[in-house]
Amino acid sequence: MTTSPSNPAAHDPADVATAMYCANHPDTETYLRCNKCGKPICLKCAVLTEVGYRCKECIREQQNVFYNAATADNLIAFAVAAGVTLIAWPLVAWLFRLTGFFGWILAILIGSGAGASLAQMIRKAVGRRRGRYIRHFTLAGIVVGLALSGLLTGLLFGSFFSFFSLGGLLFLVLAIVTAYQTLR
Repeated sequence: MTTSPSNPAAHDPADVATAMYCANHPDTETYLRCNKCGKPICLKCAVLTEVGYRCKECIREQQNVFYNAATADNLIAFAVAAGVTLIAWPLVAWLFRLTGFFGWILAILIGSGAGASLAQMIRKAVGRRRGRYIRHFTLAGIVVGLALSGLLTGLLFGSFFSFFSLGGLLFLVLAIVTAYQTLR
């Protein structure tokens, strides 16, 4: 059957697309191609953008334009996060020990601000460059700084857990989440 102007639904058998196989999943049949590179992709590999479906490789290549950090910037972010946490956590924990129940309210009010401040310190330290993994190194620095701070306070005051309270942990979670999201 040929397509006629009076019957647009009729198709020529030569117009039927041939099935392809996904470049990343060779066992998956697909009719979809990346709209940038033309590679056959399945729905697992496809990322919907404003202009159509693209493969994850093309998306990553496009995002690389926004990341200009050097490898040393990751180490700087780690060092700044660990240093600030090492110094600030004993003071913050002591403050939350003194405030008792009101420490929860205080933690909610200032936890996110502290995380945002840490993120801005890290951004300034790395020269406002953006990196794909800076937030992960920041998170690792916070954990290492917290562990070293707990170890030092444990050696000085006799107990590793003496500086942990529920208000302090709430503050810590809010600060970590805010710093992590700010450095995206």
